[in-house]
Amino acid sequence: MNYYPIIRGRQYDLLALKTMAKTLSPHIIPIIEPVKDIPALVGVVKTFAHAEHPLFIVQNPQVGQYGLLAQPKHALPNPLPAPMATARYFDVLPADLVIAPTFGQVHLLASDQLAVVPNTARVRALHLPRAIYLEDHYPTRGRTEDYYVVQQEFYQYSRQQLPGVGFADYPLSTHHYDEHGYPQRAIAMHLLYQEHSQLWVHHLVSVNNTDYQDPGTKFFEARATLKPWLAMHPDARTEATDAILALDHFLGLGTVRKLELMHWLTIMGRYLA
Repeated sequence: MNYYPIIRGRQYDLLALKTMAKTLSPHIIPIIEPVKDIPALVGVVKTFAHAEHPLFIVQNPQVGQYGLLAQPKHALPNPLPAPMATARYFDVLPADLVIAPTFGQVHLLASDQLAVVPNTARVRALHLPRAIYLEDHYPTRGRTEDYYVVQQEFYQYSRQQLPGVGFADYPLSTHHYDEHGYPQRAIAMHLLYQEHSQLWVHHLVSVNNTDYQDPGTKFFEARATLKPWLAMHPDARTEATDAILALDHFLGLGTVRKLELMHWLTIMGRYLA
């Protein structure tokens, strides 16, 4: 059983992957959908190739600006270096991995095609031998401060209960992609953890959320509960949580995002071990 996280190629997500290339579980094979023409995209491919860790690159991205460019400034190598491989959203061209979001597309797949498909009953009924089942089940809220109400949420059943040769999701995100973020009154961190062979998400949220001011103070408000929570969940400690606790000043939401994703992938590696 492998995990295929679909990661849109944003700067700090790519930096998280690049940092973890040599330590990432062999059971985690990222699928990168390029969205921005940035050096980090080429950098992560080179780093994974050097680490000899497999990685899929989507050749026909469906969101962002990268797929619209005739000649990207930071073009990916063609052909991709081993063990990199190609992925495509369903079309007429061949690929090592196909992402088929609809039942109609799934029905047209070759029987031996490695494919990311929806985790629905009628797709599972097809008994595809190389199916990777995609869930878009990351918990979301209309406002960041609303995570404070429900601080722990179920995420994934034990891996013995999962169908297919692997599973996919959008770590720390959903299928919806927005080129621009929006200011929020609260700051929250979302940490994956394992309990009774299942995966849960714990939300750490700032307290004083009446306005959009002083994100640094709000970050430390959210972090204040991390140390006591880790004391109750010692198996959730990672190098990323240690790095979060070691911060003596706020480095911005991008850095927080990078550390959250590094933690997420570390916990997923333990879940799959």
